[in-house]
Amino acid sequence: RRRRRRCVRRAAAAVTRASQAGVRRQIVKLVVPDDQRSYKVFGAVPIQGTSAPEDLDPWPGGLEQQYPIALGLARELLQGVTGASERLITDQVLDAEDACGLVLAQGATPAEDAAVCLFAGCDQLGRLREVDGMAGADRLLCLLNPQFKRLEDFSLWQRGEARSVVFERGYECSFAFEEFACRGEDVKLVGEHGVGWCAFVFLDDGSEGTILHEGALPSRPEYSWLEAQINARHPSPRWARQLSRVDEEGLRFMRRGEEDSGGATECEAPQSESER
Repeated sequence: RRRRRRCVRRAAAAVTRASQAGVRRQIVKLVVPDDQRSYKVFGAVPIQGTSAPEDLDPWPGGLEQQYPIALGLARELLQGVTGASERLITDQVLDAEDACGLVLAQGATPAEDAAVCLFAGCDQLGRLREVDGMAGADRLLCLLNPQFKRLEDFSLWQRGEARSVVFERGYECSFAFEEFACRGEDVKLVGEHGVGWCAFVFLDDGSEGTILHEGALPSRPEYSWLEAQINARHPSPRWARQLSRVDEEGLRFMRRGEEDSGGATECEAPQSESER
């Protein structure tokens, strides 16, 4: 939970910097922390939320399962941006079927009110237009983890409305924390308004992240660039390293006393060289 709060604080700081620079339409991308809640199957058998590393799909319930956890992130984000107390933050469901919601924060003045639209997708353009009109040109509106990235994600008959509601409204990505695989390695990207982008590779489970470049990058790096950097700096692929480790130490179940130290998990954004 401490890691999650640190990540949200960094996101709030980036959103604030962008807002102070006049960016009133922003996009924020956060990794939703693992679901560690307890459930009861058939009202009797207790199970834990999907947080095991071996799970092929950590979110079998899709956005509906993520929604209550991501909603907490959205509320914390608005608290950090506006300084509003918990009682001055409200939320509502915009589309229950697609798990799209809206969070509103009451600032010190009406001009400081802010809103976050959570999981906005291609089928919520009408609701997003309503929210945009409610916010007005001078209030902050953030899209948290939108389910589209480009105009081509929309159907042909949606693209005209998508242009006017999203792509011509001046949305800028003020903070992003992304995780994905590149050349079989775990890669994490962190982008912050006013700071730039940093790319980290985690070569082994539980290892510290290694930055792939000097200084901050001015824009989000492409997959091909990341792959080239990993190949140049770490030419030995993961499967080869694992085979060497087996030869040296034996199979994992034969090793005793080994504990995963855990790298950057959940919503913990790695630190750049300048932050260390």
